[in-house]
Amino acid sequence: MTVAVTFSALIGLILLGAPIAITLLISTSAGLVFTTELPVAVVVQRMYTGIDSFTLIAIPLFILTGRMMALGGITNELLELSRSLVGFMRGGLAYVNVVSSMFFAGITGSATADTSSVGAVLIPAMQKRGYDTGFSVAVTAASSTIGIIIPPSIPLVIYAVVSGTSVGRLFLAGVIPGFMIGFALLLVCGILARRRGYPVEGTFSLKRAVKATIRGIPPLTTIVIIVGGITFGVFTPTEAAGVAAAYSFLLGTIYYRELKLSMMPRIMLEVSLVTAAVSLMIATASGLGWLLAAEQVPREIGGWITQISSNPIVVLLLMNLVFLFVGTWLDLTPALIIFTPIFLPIATALGIDPVHFGLIAVVNLGIGLFTPPVGLCLFVACSIAKIPIGKAIVPTLPFFLAMLVVLLLITLVPALVLTLPNAIMG
Repeated sequence: MTVAVTFSALIGLILLGAPIAITLLISTSAGLVFTTELPVAVVVQRMYTGIDSFTLIAIPLFILTGRMMALGGITNELLELSRSLVGFMRGGLAYVNVVSSMFFAGITGSATADTSSVGAVLIPAMQKRGYDTGFSVAVTAASSTIGIIIPPSIPLVIYAVVSGTSVGRLFLAGVIPGFMIGFALLLVCGILARRRGYPVEGTFSLKRAVKATIRGIPPLTTIVIIVGGITFGVFTPTEAAGVAAAYSFLLGTIYYRELKLSMMPRIMLEVSLVTAAVSLMIATASGLGWLLAAEQVPREIGGWITQISSNPIVVLLLMNLVFLFVGTWLDLTPALIIFTPIFLPIATALGIDPVHFGLIAVVNLGIGLFTPPVGLCLFVACSIAKIPIGKAIVPTLPFFLAMLVVLLLITLVPALVLTLPNAIMG
């Protein structure tokens, strides 16, 4: 009865368009109040417990790093590096869009930050050069999801907290799948660019590429600081995020000289607002996750899945279907917090590595970021392009299929995920 009331309230509020965090809070409280004798204060207690983690402090620091990079002129340097490397090919701006997202992924760890930063520059530029607006939106929204797979990744930090998995292993595990997704999207861009005759952006210049690479090395060093520091035990994830934020501040103020001290109050306010929204989603999702666990929902679902099959591959494919469906109507953060405690025990009981499962979950839910009706990256890209979301749905299909192929590969071949963490961290 508790589960029925909770999910009825959840679905009803989602259909009404209520904010996700408020939806989770009200549906959890409704299930608790109307079907149990427990006080509603239990929800508040579980919310507090859900965000009572030192590792989660890394999230606002990664967000701060991304904002200082964007306003400190570093985004422009990464765009210039991308243009010098791939802009000369047919459909060059589409290639630049994907490659820029791959570079930007190693700095912010956020898909929406990638969409807004890269999209604000490249979507108008692509429109002026004759690219179809729907295609421009689709490539921006799809490529921005690389930001949550290539380290650092805010969703992987959240998964690490929920599952108790090593952040360093998760970050290393995201490298190969992230590049696979990037190359798959580049392949789609190349095919569509040739069919539609999209323009070429000049010719390749070795001098320009070398100059852009030299200019791009300092911001890309952020990746080495974060991943290297965590992997080799120099920093905790939170300390690595703090060092990356300090490094970004120095780059923007001293090296590029575009980040001014007068900008910092506005940046801190923006970071505070985003962090508050993310923290509220984590807290309310933790409350719902506790309620489902108390009602033994994970055990019921586990029994249902193992009745269908005890083959790890079949189970992972079933989980993929669930995650893909959930990702279309629930935001990534609450979906990860709610469904990880449900599916992870099943996966580990069948011998599936928690790191492998975590990457599969994040890639699945990342696909949901650019698929309607709740694709946040798609909404951001459409707002930049000033088009209704309906005009971007069909253009996203080739990119959706490309990411599904990569998802299938990393599901069926665990070595694609586990080789790096096993080789470096044992």
